[in-house]
Amino acid sequence: MKRKKKTSFKFAGKKHSKRGKLSLTLAVCSCIGVVGMVVFSIQSGGKANVYIGCAGLFALLMSAVSFIIGLTSLREESYKLFPVLGSVCSGLILAGWAAIYALGFYV
Repeated sequence: MKRKKKTSFKFAGKKHSKRGKLSLTLAVCSCIGVVGMVVFSIQSGGKANVYIGCAGLFALLMSAVSFIIGLTSLREESYKLFPVLGSVCSGLILAGWAAIYALGFYV
């Protein structure tokens, strides 16, 4: 008896993590905020108002939350693409924000 050729594939039923996608989305939003606030601060000659500082602090907190969500989503049984991208991007943005604030205190 001839065997049929197996042409179908069976995957493990994994999906992309929703929290990983959320982490990456928050990281991208925070990155857009970083770029926007740095550009606005340069255009105003370093004399931006308090609202821009508050928006920067909000973007810093959003980056920290994104980093935490990304790290917790790494424990899920799903593909690791979005959690890793979200964690790395938000970690780099968080380090950039920390450098900006540290330079602001010393300069």
